[in-house]
Amino acid sequence: MGVPARSLARAADRERGSAAWRLRTQSLRLRFALLMSAICLAVGLNVATTAWGLFFLERQYAEPMRATETALSLLSATKRAVGEQHNLLGEGHSEAAIGPRAATAGRDDEQRAVQIRGLSTASGATAARLTAATNLDSVLGRGVPRYVAQRLDMAAREVDAALEGDLAARGRALAMLFEIHERIEETEARIVENADRASVHAGRMRNRVLVSVGVTLAITMLAGVLAVQLVRRWILRPIERLRLATERFAAGDLDYRVSIPGRDEVAKLGEEFNAMASTILAMQSERLDRERLAAFGAVTRRIVHNIKSPLGGIRMLSELAQQDAATNASREHLARIAGTVDRLDSWLRRLLDVTRPADIQPVELPAGRWLEGAVEALRPTAEGGDIELRVDASAGPEDAEFDPAHLEQAVVALVSNAIEATPAGGTVRVTAWSDGNGRWGVDVADGGPGVSENAAAELFEPYFTTKPGGSGIGLAMARKVARDHGGDAWLRDAGEGRGAVFAIELPCVAAASPATSSPAEA
Repeated sequence: MGVPARSLARAADRERGSAAWRLRTQSLRLRFALLMSAICLAVGLNVATTAWGLFFLERQYAEPMRATETALSLLSATKRAVGEQHNLLGEGHSEAAIGPRAATAGRDDEQRAVQIRGLSTASGATAARLTAATNLDSVLGRGVPRYVAQRLDMAAREVDAALEGDLAARGRALAMLFEIHERIEETEARIVENADRASVHAGRMRNRVLVSVGVTLAITMLAGVLAVQLVRRWILRPIERLRLATERFAAGDLDYRVSIPGRDEVAKLGEEFNAMASTILAMQSERLDRERLAAFGAVTRRIVHNIKSPLGGIRMLSELAQQDAATNASREHLARIAGTVDRLDSWLRRLLDVTRPADIQPVELPAGRWLEGAVEALRPTAEGGDIELRVDASAGPEDAEFDPAHLEQAVVALVSNAIEATPAGGTVRVTAWSDGNGRWGVDVADGGPGVSENAAAELFEPYFTTKPGGSGIGLAMARKVARDHGGDAWLRDAGEGRGAVFAIELPCVAAASPATSSPAEA
């Protein structure tokens, strides 16, 4: 039975996965070690090739030198035999000798003739060896061995004739032997000169090869050292920083960021890591905000349910008291109580919207006049605590787009906190402003002791409060309303010991969808 194709595919996938896992488990140091091993192997091959070149050069130089040695040896033997023949043949006559004459005392003519014929035979044998040698042409030149052999053969015939008593043959033999001797000497001189040149050239080539090898090794070593330093600087150190960053990040330090200079792939990886960390931090913050708002919503619904019934009773009693009021002033105060109860009931209904996405319905209104009306409901509270409430809306925009009902909740939350933080005899200032670039806002300054540095970072978190009996929902609600409008709310000035300043910042024209801005951008 054949193996099913699906089983073969799964086996191939497992094999590829195993290979990929082995590749992933290799450390950078191991990969770098493999890289350096490859470099060392290349250097070794380079050195081996150079050594082989030196050996080849030596061989190419040694073979001609051995041929030169053989040629010089054979030529020297031939020349010696020819010289001795010439001297013996010219003994007793006026011909000049070739070199020193050999001692011939006690030898007769017959013995001398035998010796001359022996030398002739020896020189002929040496010439035959020169002609037979095939590796001497590069040293002697083509035709030289044959020429020497031919001249020796001719000289041998003339020598034989001279030994038979032919005086003319004797003169020709002496001339030929002298010519052969001189030609051999010229050839020897040329061979020695060529050998010297070859030796000098070989020495230069050897030195050049050695210098080339030394330079190559030095450059390779420097390249290796430089490669180690660069890999350590460009790869190992950035990777170590990334590893440390991942450890810090895995340990919960989401604010940690890695810094890798440059624009290469590792630096881009560091930037992507930082972007990922920022995204995860933002997602975690959003998740925590949703969880807090969910818990805040559950508590808020219970609070609203428990407050609405007493408020209904207060309003009913105020209406009944208006009917029995004896003066217009009393009826007016009771009407203000009923209006304040209605406004508070409206705030309670809208307070529930904080726990779910707000349905912001912006309308175009004069921001200054609206701000004065929104804060006016808190003036009795401020006057009851002997606190002066000042509103300056002159610097605000003439018209802006916002949801007055939701934004009133945010402003009232900030002003209420400011009144609570300001001691008797103090002042709360509410100021509208516009930056002329399409943004406007409201600053609320109290006369209290300010906000400590530790508390400033958590002021707008749900349920965080520094007031005894506080709920910690007012500032969280104010920030949510501001962000739903495309703005933000923050602590502009902690003012430790001299009063804090809280700010709401909004766009003059409502955005198509809520956006989040930071204090630093305002």
